[in-house]
Amino acid sequence: MSFRRLVPACLAAALLLSACSSDGEPEPVETAAAEPDASEAEPEPDAEPVDETLAPLTGLPTSEDLTDRPALVVKIENSPAARPQAGLDAADLVFEELVEGGVTRFITVFHSHVPETAGPVRSARPIDVQVASGLAERAGFAYSGARDQVQGLLAGSPLVLVTEGEGGFYRDSGRKAPHNLYVRTPETLATVAERGATPPAEAAAFRFDTDLPSCPGAMPDCDSAGAAIEVAMSGSFRTGFTYDTAEGVYRRLQNGEPFTVTGDGRVAAANVVVIGARHYQSGCCDTAGNPYDETDVTGEGRAIVLRDGAWFEATWEKADDTAPLRLLDEDGGDLALKPGPTWLLLPDASRLPAAPAAG
Repeated sequence: MSFRRLVPACLAAALLLSACSSDGEPEPVETAAAEPDASEAEPEPDAEPVDETLAPLTGLPTSEDLTDRPALVVKIENSPAARPQAGLDAADLVFEELVEGGVTRFITVFHSHVPETAGPVRSARPIDVQVASGLAERAGFAYSGARDQVQGLLAGSPLVLVTEGEGGFYRDSGRKAPHNLYVRTPETLATVAERGATPPAEAAAFRFDTDLPSCPGAMPDCDSAGAAIEVAMSGSFRTGFTYDTAEGVYRRLQNGEPFTVTGDGRVAAANVVVIGARHYQSGCCDTAGNPYDETDVTGEGRAIVLRDGAWFEATWEKADDTAPLRLLDEDGGDLALKPGPTWLLLPDASRLPAAPAAG
């Protein structure tokens, strides 16, 4: 007989005996409490829900409160002596521009993630004002100095400026100057915040969607064409990206070799955007005695967007320095990027690769 059936039977017998007692009053009967059935145990309370929002410059969910965090732009060099750089793998956006000598530099935008350090930090160019001014009402900008012409542009811009001698700048004794200037990024971010830097503007956010856009009619095989790209930024600097199918990200190559950063990882871009910019020469003179190579991204032109291994032909437009950069599909709507970090290359329009032939 089971325990559940035994208890009622014993209770009945006890009541019968009490009815026959000498004083006619039932004797109290003590019974053992039944052990609770494990299957009827109280359920564990649900975990408290995490309040997540989307980071404006990546479209990724985040539990951090980014409401008041400014956009911080750090100018990072890319000469061979500067590698491996710090912080590039934590950036929301990275713009790659051409400077003198055929080398490139990075306009690096931090917002949703703040690395411990970033650098090496180098000098500013006019393109930095164009890019950073379109990101926020007053973006923070960390740089190592600039020639007089560019200093004038910076002074007249809405940017909150911070340079060596303040706001977290330091020299790394393990590197040779001028490739050893870095920022302690949280300290730099705090400095520009105190000086009135603002979060990214709503208009500066790209459109993000996890679903792949439809291939346009002019390129019906776009979803199998974007596994790799190489852009000749100059005669000596080639920037490439290959799609890592297992991880769903693009890995950067420098002149055909894997591009590494300090720490454990490589660059992992959800999107690669190639902007056909206008290159020109201005001012005098660089270390070789030549006018400076400059980049202009106001106006409009052809763009290439790679995401999820797919290739999309697009149009870019930016009305003026403070206007946001937009990426448009063939119908004139905002082309959806994959949520995640985006790398944007700014070669001269004549150097854009041709679209793959339809298969």
